[in-house]
Amino acid sequence: MRAVSSTEPRCPLCGADSRYALTASDRNRELTPDRFVYNRCVACESVFLTAVPDDLARSYEGAYHGFGADGEPEWRENPTLLAVERFRARLLRDHVDDGALIDIGAGAGGFVAAAPDAGFEPSAIEMDARCCAYIRERLGVDAVCSDQPIDALRAMAPVDAITMWHSLEHLRNPAEMLAVAAERLRPGGVLAIGVPNPASLQFRLLGARWAHLDAPRHLCLTPERALVARLQELGLRRVAAMTDDPFGAICSIHGWTYALRRRPARSPTPTIVNHAGRQLARALAPLERAHRRGPALTLLAINDG
Repeated sequence: MRAVSSTEPRCPLCGADSRYALTASDRNRELTPDRFVYNRCVACESVFLTAVPDDLARSYEGAYHGFGADGEPEWRENPTLLAVERFRARLLRDHVDDGALIDIGAGAGGFVAAAPDAGFEPSAIEMDARCCAYIRERLGVDAVCSDQPIDALRAMAPVDAITMWHSLEHLRNPAEMLAVAAERLRPGGVLAIGVPNPASLQFRLLGARWAHLDAPRHLCLTPERALVARLQELGLRRVAAMTDDPFGAICSIHGWTYALRRRPARSPTPTIVNHAGRQLARALAPLERAHRRGPALTLLAINDG
């Protein structure tokens, strides 16, 4: 077993120095025995993987995108996941009129399927070929299949909304992605971002056992303060921020439940552990709501230019 690390890396968001934070394994999937070093930025407090594996694509193989044996994605038959995507679409519509939308890291298409009901005309950028085929063929939505989403977005026309629902943390260059997203927004357009929250109660208590660290797939976890500061530099103004939305609730239960298991990748979660995780999430919800300490941050920013 080897530790994957590098020497004195700079923060991928702000470029400042960093210090060692923790070492983690691929606890969620166990696709590699390697251990991964994360540092914390001394300026913006982002937590990031110090050395991205050359074979990172392997970490997404298999059932990562949640397709069933019938070829349908998990969200199709899951009322909870459907409710999450509908909530996101309504939340976005609260801050921008209907119009063209690009969903970056669209996965199996749950959000682009919900977006038209809120008046949006979606398109997608996604690296997984199976997901893109599903989005095009079953949802009738244009999907750019690329593992270079920054270049793909740069080549597209300006739009009224750009969404990154838990995709920013998977990128090697989050600062560049935010800059290009700001450029591609029309005046009055909205950028919606969902990210794991490194300022969360779960991360503080669980460290390397935190499910939403998800080493090595999550490359950079950025706190709200740092995201807002970066977006302000780009001319975007925060209009909404929350950690207690429907997806945040799912992430809370998931995080506490996984923490109770020794090797969660090996088998389905036992019923008694699921129950205990839900009880923990319910008991700790007031602490997670305080100062937005939930495990998943949802943030919307508007282009006032």
